[in-house]
Amino acid sequence: MIEDRRIAKTKTAIREAFISIIKKKNAPKITVTEIAKQANIDRKTFYLHYDSIEDLINEFYQEITSKLLLILEKNDFFDRSFDITSLFESLNLLIGEDIELYRHIVKMPSFSPFWEEIKNIVKSVAVEAMATEINMSHNELELYAEFYSAGVTSAYLSWLKNEVNLTEKEVANIVGTAAFYGFQKLLPKKDM
Repeated sequence: MIEDRRIAKTKTAIREAFISIIKKKNAPKITVTEIAKQANIDRKTFYLHYDSIEDLINEFYQEITSKLLLILEKNDFFDRSFDITSLFESLNLLIGEDIELYRHIVKMPSFSPFWEEIKNIVKSVAVEAMATEINMSHNELELYAEFYSAGVTSAYLSWLKNEVNLTEKEVANIVGTAAFYGFQKLLPKKDM
């Protein structure tokens, strides 16, 4: 039992050091030496727990993805027909824990798999919500859902990167409207 606590304490120190470095450093390259020094351990101790920095990154974004899934579940995201506002609220609850961290990792290529996972969650929920409501082939529905989820994720990431000066509520409303109406909502109505 004592060994388990020591292991957990060391892994926590490694993760906290990693997060601290991410927040300070814009460069995508973080070294084991930097992490070990920040965590007050030696390199060998790092390698007792992780094979590489990529393993640490993978564990980190899997942990974040699991947190997001729990938040989505608590917000009944999987029980409703697709609700973009609920998705954005859930994402904002997650990133609200440490917005500075998320604003940094959104710019880091090594975290692309995390954002891809977010897109895939949106896509699978969209397919599941619409499969019984829409009469089309599975392949067509998959392509629609891919288009939709890529757009939703991209819009959210633009907001997170501070590329758009809107509130998360405004982004959710715009993305939801765009997803359901496309550009048709913006075009003037033609008299017939």
